[in-house]
Amino acid sequence: MINSAFSKNVDNQSLINQLEELLNQREDNLLKELFLQKSFNQFNKQYLDFRRKYKDAKWSIQPISNYRNKSFLNIKIISTRKINDQIYNLHTKQTVKLETYKNKIRSYKVVDEESILNSQKSPLIIKIVSPEKVLTGEKYEMNLIIEKPLDNSLTASGMIILKNEDNKKISNEIFGIKPNQSGGLFKYIQAPLKPGSQTISAIITHPEGIYLITKKIQVGL
Repeated sequence: MINSAFSKNVDNQSLINQLEELLNQREDNLLKELFLQKSFNQFNKQYLDFRRKYKDAKWSIQPISNYRNKSFLNIKIISTRKINDQIYNLHTKQTVKLETYKNKIRSYKVVDEESILNSQKSPLIIKIVSPEKVLTGEKYEMNLIIEKPLDNSLTASGMIILKNEDNKKISNEIFGIKPNQSGGLFKYIQAPLKPGSQTISAIITHPEGIYLITKKIQVGL
């Protein structure tokens, strides 16, 4: 029984290694072989949309825990993107729950996620301070702290709850950004009444750069 469990863990690790390698080599035609059909259809739609925006993404995938048919993965993605003649850097951290069947990916779920998209020459250094998980209906605080003091130039900022996660645009109209001279941005947020997750997006701008931050927070009973 112990040997069988160990073999399954080795199989899962091999699958994780293949996934990382194929994503980094952009072997899109071979990725399908790692998934069951239904889970690949779900993954491929999101992946192709991501690849259209971020063509030079580099992936790092490490297991946090590895069980017989289930793994929790720590995924890091770095890339660049051009928006309106400006180059932005992307840094994303995800915790993903992966379930397997006969050494193929049966399902996956992003448990939590934190993404920062910033203009390349921005002098801002932003620290995100927020809970990873909250209770249904709980009121919690989301903080974005500018770690190093800047000059006297005004920053501007805004924060929203994303209901449609495809709507991540750098836009004053969406965020309703306002000038401020504080050390960052904070907001009290009400968690939904049903379990699941809540995604918060925020923007901080400075004459020399922009930071767009997205944070997914788990909501439970």
